Amino acid sequence: MKAMATAWLALAAAMPAAAASVPEPLIAPFVAEYDVRYGRIPGGTSRTELARAGVDWVIETTVTASGIARMIAPGTIRQRSEFGFEDETARPVRYSFDDGTNRTDRDVRLDFDWRTGRVRGVAEDVPVDVAVVPGLQDAATMTVLATARLRARRELGTIPMIEKDQVKYYRHTLLRRERLATALGELDTVVYSSTRDGSSREMITWHAPALGFAVVQAQQLVKGKLGFHTRIRRYRRGQTP
Repeated sequence: MKAMATAWLALAAAMPAAAASVPEPLIAPFVAEYDVRYGRIPGGTSRTELARAGVDWVIETTVTASGIARMIAPGTIRQRSEFGFEDETARPVRYSFDDGTNRTDRDVRLDFDWRTGRVRGVAEDVPVDVAVVPGLQDAATMTVLATARLRARRELGTIPMIEKDQVKYYRHTLLRRERLATALGELDTVVYSSTRDGSSREMITWHAPALGFAVVQAQQLVKGKLGFHTRIRRYRRGQTP
């Protein structure tokens, strides 16, 4: 159940950095909403906002289940990351994941101490103390960095990400270019796959260059079968007043 809820949030969190005029910034504030489904079954909605927080940034995604999906996620799932962005890369400062229940055995709280080179906190009630590696991301900043790299006309490559108490490496591969019908109209997209060694899961994302390489669709495949997937329904540049 935890894996399904986490996968659902990961899909919903694959959100765009805001579209902008030329020359466009690598990241900019946005608010986006998505429809979430599991196979053919409606699963609910998600909302992601990227906003300035002083000299740094905050990205937060919430997922609200509907129908039978509430059996998996009865409360509002929330993922949040505070991070800095410089030299074309995101540097996480504080990350949290809340599964929407009163229990803590599925929640995550991590603090990144780049001065001492450690990530410390608690993941699913287990203490975490892990050495940072160059370019380390969390589950929220991973999508910010991917979009920023595409805006900079760079390949995504392999990106390290912390999961619970381990650092794992995700390979991003360009699959194809595809014209996609969306709630925002038909859009040309570039389609990427994200995988890691030892996992049966694959994330597929559709990025729209016309929207600053926003992710307009995402799917998770488990052993080649479609699991959770999202489609963009609404998108607004700039943060909520």
